[in-house]
Amino acid sequence: MKKIAILLFLSAIALLARSANPHISFFVELKGPEFSKLFGDSLLIRDLQQMHASLRIGLIDFSKERTETIQKLNRAGIPVYAWLLLPEDEGYWFYMNNGDKAVKRYAKFKKWSKENQLKWAGLGIDLELDFNDARMAVKHPVRLAWKAYRRLFDNTSIVKGREKYQGLINQMIADSFKVESYVIPVIYDERLKHTTSLQKLSGILDVQTPVEIPMDYTSAMGAGSITVYHNDHQPIALGITGGGVNIEGVQPKFMTWDDLSRDLLVANQYTNEIIIFCLEATVKNGWLPKIMSFNYNQPVPDVSALVKQQEKSGMTIQTFLVILDHPILATLGVLIVVCLLIYLIYRFIRAVIRRLSGQRR
Repeated sequence: MKKIAILLFLSAIALLARSANPHISFFVELKGPEFSKLFGDSLLIRDLQQMHASLRIGLIDFSKERTETIQKLNRAGIPVYAWLLLPEDEGYWFYMNNGDKAVKRYAKFKKWSKENQLKWAGLGIDLELDFNDARMAVKHPVRLAWKAYRRLFDNTSIVKGREKYQGLINQMIADSFKVESYVIPVIYDERLKHTTSLQKLSGILDVQTPVEIPMDYTSAMGAGSITVYHNDHQPIALGITGGGVNIEGVQPKFMTWDDLSRDLLVANQYTNEIIIFCLEATVKNGWLPKIMSFNYNQPVPDVSALVKQQEKSGMTIQTFLVILDHPILATLGVLIVVCLLIYLIYRFIRAVIRRLSGQRR
């Protein structure tokens, strides 16, 4: 009887823990003046305080407006994480070939923080592709494809990039910062198959940090991505509610409130911290009051079919990554297929010509 009572007690605790409200955080990606304007609203700061929310702030600049606004958030007791970014012409995000620029940016960040007595809950690094590659994908896709193909044969850049960024992360930790990274989930497919082809193609590095936050943006990847790509007991990033960096010719798909409410329930099964991209769009959409009063005791939507679909897509991606990890063999295979296709077309045309010639006789 005693054992049964203990089991019932533990089950009740587990159920309560599962349905408990997660800690909510928001990404903010605005330039200085817009950033200052967003937090000029005292009601927004009050709401964030009531939610016990934290912020991941994209440091696009070290402007006066940004400095004063972060000081205001510090005084309000709102935890702020520094999301380190570079100028757009230096790649914007952190990627394989801009490690030296990232090191200099971090030094500038420390100096700026010290001079203005800014308090940070932690540091975040965004491991993505080169911003200039993103632009090239829109304007010159063939040129980018050739550039990416040549990278498959470059084994030096990835080694140097990893060393540079691992050294930077080690320095951040030595400086007593809590370090986290924002990870494009397909990197986990690469890690699972022990390949490097994705990193070479895209420039996105797989450099591990104490906290890894998968960007499970179902507006781009599908609703099954949260289940497939979450890290147990680590934060999950959801999106996109709107906003973000502007890439000419690219219009990302934004989620609806129904999408976000579904994702909140699904993600709450796996984590006690959910990060939403992004705050400015969430406020503009009028969703902040809904998030504040959201009921996490609702039944979790059945996304099992979407999870299977995501797993199938992941297996396909993994297969391609393994093939591309052997670029010479992959190239030979493509050439053989092309030659075979040309030969079959030749045989077909020859047969047609013979048939037509026979009919004329």
